[in-house]
Amino acid sequence: MAQSCVRASFSPRNSPCWVFALMVAILLLTPNHRCFGQEKKAETWMGILKVGPQQLRLQLRLKPEKDGSYSGAMVSLDQVATPIPFDKVERTSKRLTFEIKKLGASFVGDLNANQTVATGVFTQGLKFDIEFKRVEGWKPSKHVATWVGTMEAGPKRFDFQFRVFVDSKGKKSIQLDSLTEGVNGLEGGFEQEGNRITMTIPATAAKVIGKLDASGDVLDGTWIQGGAKIPLVLKRIPIEQTKSPELKRPQTPKPPFDYGSEDFKVQASTIDSKYSSDVLLAGTLTAPTGKGPFPTVILTSGSGPQDRDETIFEHRPFLVIADYLTKQGFAVIRYDDRGIGQSKGYFIEATTADLADDLEVVFEWAKKNSKVDPRKIILAGHSEGGIIGPIVASRNADVAGVVLLAGTGVTGREIVLNQTRKIAAVAGLPENVLDLQDKLLRLVITRSKKGLPMDEDFAGALNGVFADLSEEERLKYGLNDVATKTILTFKSKWMKYFLEFDPATTLSKTHCPVLSLLGGNDLQVDPQLNMPAIKSAMNEAGNQDFTQVLLPGLNHLFQKCETGSPSNYVIIEQTLDDTLLSELSGWLEARFR
Repeated sequence: MAQSCVRASFSPRNSPCWVFALMVAILLLTPNHRCFGQEKKAETWMGILKVGPQQLRLQLRLKPEKDGSYSGAMVSLDQVATPIPFDKVERTSKRLTFEIKKLGASFVGDLNANQTVATGVFTQGLKFDIEFKRVEGWKPSKHVATWVGTMEAGPKRFDFQFRVFVDSKGKKSIQLDSLTEGVNGLEGGFEQEGNRITMTIPATAAKVIGKLDASGDVLDGTWIQGGAKIPLVLKRIPIEQTKSPELKRPQTPKPPFDYGSEDFKVQASTIDSKYSSDVLLAGTLTAPTGKGPFPTVILTSGSGPQDRDETIFEHRPFLVIADYLTKQGFAVIRYDDRGIGQSKGYFIEATTADLADDLEVVFEWAKKNSKVDPRKIILAGHSEGGIIGPIVASRNADVAGVVLLAGTGVTGREIVLNQTRKIAAVAGLPENVLDLQDKLLRLVITRSKKGLPMDEDFAGALNGVFADLSEEERLKYGLNDVATKTILTFKSKWMKYFLEFDPATTLSKTHCPVLSLLGGNDLQVDPQLNMPAIKSAMNEAGNQDFTQVLLPGLNHLFQKCETGSPSNYVIIEQTLDDTLLSELSGWLEARFR
């Protein structure tokens, strides 16, 4: 659901046809504290969020801190069932409020006289009336055991960590961490009868059933999910060897900063009359100390609903870039996509063309800011952002420069077919399955182009593509429901536009200086496919200042890697390789300082 709460996952637009889960930060819950002479207790609140026909159960967990404040997390029991920490939470005798920045979600509610009901508004792009009631149910639990193991599912390997907890009544539960995927804290049940253990994970409709050996330290089990049964041996380790579920991101800048930073909001309709009042774009401008104005880089994110830092798996690449360039003497603007973070609007209906209009609004606003040199504004976009920048530059002669960070040079049709095969090949799918997958995608793309309905009959025809594969093979390669998922992806307004748009049409009209940077191991925007196309478009434009650099060993996010597989984005601690930052700053320095 596009704007439903707790959407802690990236849509297919992130890549543009692969879905990556972002389940973050397990909240470690501890016993009650005393503060200011009063004992504050951990609290649980429950509410029902009505989103169209859906009713989502939301659980709020509040934990008292020593200074008298609260921390806590929200859990969507009908979705990922993973605690998502609050960035801010306030609980007084009259009010309950919280904010979760990564979801662009917030709640403001008033408490009744006996502080058992909070009535207010939940906001995530749209606004929803909701009532939270204080209930019994969740209690802080003690971590009593950790089990680890590796599962081989077809061509993929998953390293798991099961943390076992016991509550005040002696009931045990688990939190599952998929260390390979960075999916942490999936809550589930734990039952033991003699040497037989059953662990259930509702969020993934999976369970693990196994028997303990004589020592009690090895569980010989089976992972059961969607008809598949996969062997999984777990070994008990000392609790102190438990891996932290928090992701390490050493490059994320930490305050205090030796430069200025200010947040902004711009109502799109005040810049462009074609906008309704619904679209408001919010972001951050960082600028060196001093009077200015400064040459300025506007960062535009890749596909999918992105915040101003282009946060993915706790990597914040745009924050890293902004920090680096601002220290080099450039002002940097980054902003939340419409409907995301502090921005307003309806993201799900937006095409690449609509998002280009949004960039143009920010560009026009920037020209009037006293910190910004209006003659030296550079548009730097990652992935889809590398398509959006040239769209704006092709119709605005006062754009000083364009940077394509893994920007494309061919149609979306070619991108989808190319990246899907390359990613699947690295994942270990055999050639015959790759060919069938390619056939399915071509059928869907043709159907989309002709505007024909993608109904149940068509879904049946797509499933028929894999008819010659055995049931075991279809389970092994995750093909049983691929037709339905693919149709849903290709029905979107964004995807239909993306498939047909050719970036060469606007690149060939971009006459300002252009820098194109691509990673040598990028499987999503294949440099061998896109570099020649970008260069050809620049030649057609007669562009006299075009620079193209291939950065060996870097993936689509410009991390140093071995294979380029998107499944490794989360486990790589590096956010951006230094070669990307030095190439970018060197090109900017030479032209705009």
